[in-house]
Amino acid sequence: MPLNGKLFAEFSHIIYYCHYLHPNVSRKPSLSAMSIDLSEDLIPAFQQGEPSAFNAFFVEHYKPLCFFATQLLANTGEAEDIVKDAFVKLWHKKADFDHPKSIKSFLYTTTRNACLNYLRHLKVHDHFQAEMQYLDENKRDELVLQQMIRTELMASIYKAIEALPEKRQQVFKMVYMEGLKLDEIAEKLGISVFTVKEHKAKALAQLRLQFTDTQLALFFIFGASLLGLKK
Repeated sequence: MPLNGKLFAEFSHIIYYCHYLHPNVSRKPSLSAMSIDLSEDLIPAFQQGEPSAFNAFFVEHYKPLCFFATQLLANTGEAEDIVKDAFVKLWHKKADFDHPKSIKSFLYTTTRNACLNYLRHLKVHDHFQAEMQYLDENKRDELVLQQMIRTELMASIYKAIEALPEKRQQVFKMVYMEGLKLDEIAEKLGISVFTVKEHKAKALAQLRLQFTDTQLALFFIFGASLLGLKK
């Protein structure tokens, strides 16, 4: 379900106007920018179409929404198109929102509904998609809620990783996200293998203050999908 030409052009125009001509937050929608304080103070500017305000919400929610939609569809391209459509709808309804939480709720609800609608009209072969199509409404909503919770967890853990001291963060990503061996990391960073091990251990210890081993294991399994989405 690729974006039609008119919708794609509209999304491109909105993002170019808000995200590149007025890059007050970040030029790329990366999770490292998710620490932005989306306070109620942004709402008046958002309602008036202020580019920097819209960009703040785009940066905050784009990649988690893409991850969420991909988990439902198992199709990154379709997921990204659905999320882009959600942001176009958000732009047109911007005057209706009076709180950051209502914006987040709208984006997730719109994305969820679009994903389910896509699955209803798709001849499915994938097991997960087939399961989603034939579950009754209550069970399907429960499954979608589980995916939303997982998305929130992935985003929270990534925020915590981004808050690690630079070297610990760098080593952690190279070990768990890039799959590099300790000696490869040591060579790339110009440090000893022992120092790499120290950074790795301290990073894990710091994360375990906030998350359980089970939660971290889920991140190692699913988090790469979130990081791998196109920027």
